[in-house]
Amino acid sequence: MPSWEEDRILVLGHRGYMAKFPENTLLAYKKAIEAGADGVEVDVWLTKDGNVIALHDETLERTAKIRANIKDMTLKELKKADVGMGEKIPTLREILEILPKDSLINIEIKDVDAVEATYDIIKEYNAVNRTLISSFNIEALHKARELDNKIKLGVLIGNEEIVGMLPKLKEELKLYSANAPMEGIPIIGFERFYQAVAWAKKLGFKMILWTEIDELYYQNDHLKRLKGLFDVVITDDIEKMFNLLREMGLR
Repeated sequence: MPSWEEDRILVLGHRGYMAKFPENTLLAYKKAIEAGADGVEVDVWLTKDGNVIALHDETLERTAKIRANIKDMTLKELKKADVGMGEKIPTLREILEILPKDSLINIEIKDVDAVEATYDIIKEYNAVNRTLISSFNIEALHKARELDNKIKLGVLIGNEEIVGMLPKLKEELKLYSANAPMEGIPIIGFERFYQAVAWAKKLGFKMILWTEIDELYYQNDHLKRLKGLFDVVITDDIEKMFNLLREMGLR
């Protein structure tokens, strides 16, 4: 039974198993778990009529070729969109219905208005202990902490300014994790990235690595060189990541 506190490196499917299936769909989440992922990462927004749905972007332009803003649409309207392979945009409830009761879930709050409804659903499904709420939006994290003093929270690092704020944010929000993007490596260089991750780890953060481009894990042995500094990895390609972690002696 996966737990956030396990000694082994945890693997989460980025928006499900998006290397092979349409992102943020029930099919992608099912396939991620079938491939052995300990859990999944889900992006959430609130619809016009107050439903929490899974989608990464603010619009449907990239995933469904529809120029429409999610927050201006009802769930019924959104359900008409085909986001690939005949898959529809799922609600958070639908995702929790199909996920095994012991799988981990990292919910990224894309929309600050979605915090309360998201928490209510997590609680309704008795999933608080296996959920990590993360966000770039500090206000969203504050809202989540106000709702629950114990739920795990993670700050998504989007720039160097946030790195400098980590000690203060950890104390204020009782943060569980710092979620560092591999994209930082080509921007600031591997050595500075390594030092920043090592520093955050010493502050007591669980370190979660993520990326928009999975290749950054494998390029120049980046992930191998970060061995010992991360606890969770979020990946598009679960099977490929397991192969690498096995090679590293971590799974």
